[in-house]
Amino acid sequence: MFSAFNPEVIKDIELYKSSIPAKFGGRLASVLDINSREGNKKKITGSAGIGIVTSRVHLEGPIAKDKTSFIFGARSTYANWLMNLLPSEYEDSRASFQDVNLGISHQIDSTSSIHLSGYFSNDKFSLDSDTSYAYSNRNATLKWIKNFSSRWSANFVIGFDQYKYKVAREQDKETAFTLQFGIQQLHAKANFTYYLNQKHAFDFGVSSLRYELEPGSYQPYDNNSIIVPDVVEKEQAIESAGYITHRFNPTNKLAISTGLRYSLFHYFGAQEVNYYAPGLPITPANVTETKEFEKGDVIKTYHNPEYRFSIRYAFTTDFSIKAAYNSQRQYIHMLSNTTAIAPTDIWKLSDPNIKPQQGDQVSLGLYKNFKSNTIETSVEVYYKRIKDYLDYKPGARLILNHTIETDVINTRGKAYGVEFLLKKPGGKVNGWISYTYSRILLKTNSLDPDLQVNRGEYYPANYDKPHDVTLAGNFRVNHRFSVSLNSTYSTGRPITLPIGRYYYAGSQRVLYSDRNSHRIPDYIRTDFSLNIDGNHKVKQKTHNSWTLGVYNLLGRKNPYSVYFISQNGGVRGYKFSIFGSVLPFVNFNIRF
Repeated sequence: MFSAFNPEVIKDIELYKSSIPAKFGGRLASVLDINSREGNKKKITGSAGIGIVTSRVHLEGPIAKDKTSFIFGARSTYANWLMNLLPSEYEDSRASFQDVNLGISHQIDSTSSIHLSGYFSNDKFSLDSDTSYAYSNRNATLKWIKNFSSRWSANFVIGFDQYKYKVAREQDKETAFTLQFGIQQLHAKANFTYYLNQKHAFDFGVSSLRYELEPGSYQPYDNNSIIVPDVVEKEQAIESAGYITHRFNPTNKLAISTGLRYSLFHYFGAQEVNYYAPGLPITPANVTETKEFEKGDVIKTYHNPEYRFSIRYAFTTDFSIKAAYNSQRQYIHMLSNTTAIAPTDIWKLSDPNIKPQQGDQVSLGLYKNFKSNTIETSVEVYYKRIKDYLDYKPGARLILNHTIETDVINTRGKAYGVEFLLKKPGGKVNGWISYTYSRILLKTNSLDPDLQVNRGEYYPANYDKPHDVTLAGNFRVNHRFSVSLNSTYSTGRPITLPIGRYYYAGSQRVLYSDRNSHRIPDYIRTDFSLNIDGNHKVKQKTHNSWTLGVYNLLGRKNPYSVYFISQNGGVRGYKFSIFGSVLPFVNFNIRF
């Protein structure tokens, strides 16, 4: 519903899907590179918006004129009062978020500068009166940019990231609990660029990332609770890499990029690790040895080369073709329970029993502009082969599992698709429409029926959504009035449904469908807004505007989650929607 990033403090965002530079690694998916703006070094400027659902403020200016500047942005919602006005089915729902961006930039001299930035966010919602779900992100980064000469430049980065997810249930005092998961990362990077001449340029560097995972902490909510605490051991690892990229432009029409990245992963103690009989399923019955490792002990090491290649040819100034190949490695795994009230992600590092994921992708794109480059079009196709993707066994327990390797299985997969884009970036009428058809399918590797999913056949991954359509349009009626319409459609994500009951060993069990053989309802949402600007007198110190609009114009109850509980000897399904109704909003905006 709301943008994940505050546009007032963002300089630019670049999404790498097909051709991923060698300086990026550690993930099989695409890369979103976000750069923050520097504050105004000349004067104080800012903006603010006050609305019935959200408010925001942004301020920037010089600390030392022409040398040091700051930029600050904050956003918040206070929509809980509005929930009380919605139909009774939403009366116990709550949803809110807050985020803060802060940046300080200092120009040391004409060749170097330093930049300090921080980001903090909190999201919280509840779907009933007694259980709340909270997410938080913390990020701090320090960057030094240095131009050694007209040919040499570099940037050095150190930073800290933290993500936490918390569930709290407090209605029943004796069974009230908190359940928390978390990831902390410390990272350092050094990136260099050298321009040999007009045809040859080199990018190279090194990076290191330290992981600390909190796989699960189950605690009493307060002193009145009789819940027994349960804490899964933390995990630690360091992922390091070095890379080099050669950019070659033999002609004005042809550009070639070749890159090599070599990654190294160390899994550390303190940790208790089980070892299992080679060639047999990883089950408690096949444990051959259990070892205790002290803090700092290297338990397991992985290292892999990653290759990058792309070629682009421009037939004319407005028509080009691009092909690319990427090989990637990912040493951290994500497992998802998609049938809970709030879909829960469990993170797991590669270790002696769980291998890193591998991916190889090829892509081809055509890009054509029309009408003096005022209309942009593109079509891209891709195919990715995935190896050692982690999924869970039938009946697995993911939360608070101290030996999660016994409940997961390796799979191989394939992802493929095609993306179409039509964009008109400027003019009185502007916007874009995009359509993506994409699939991600998995298949278990084992020949053992007990370790297979869907009899060893391909099945949709949890995030397989074949169809996605986005429409964004803006129309400026005159210098004061403009309207915007944004509409999104996507296929509902896959889900596994209970389809019956059976008795085993004297107790009743639930019979489930094939893994991910059904889908939750498709996601459809349309938002509309009208913007009314104040006067545009140049000498006026402030400029104001009003924005009136409606979120979820169609009032569709898009499901946030679908889950099932046992009730009266049967299984009953529930669907939860956040803002599953028309939600009007009014904002007053001011800029100075």
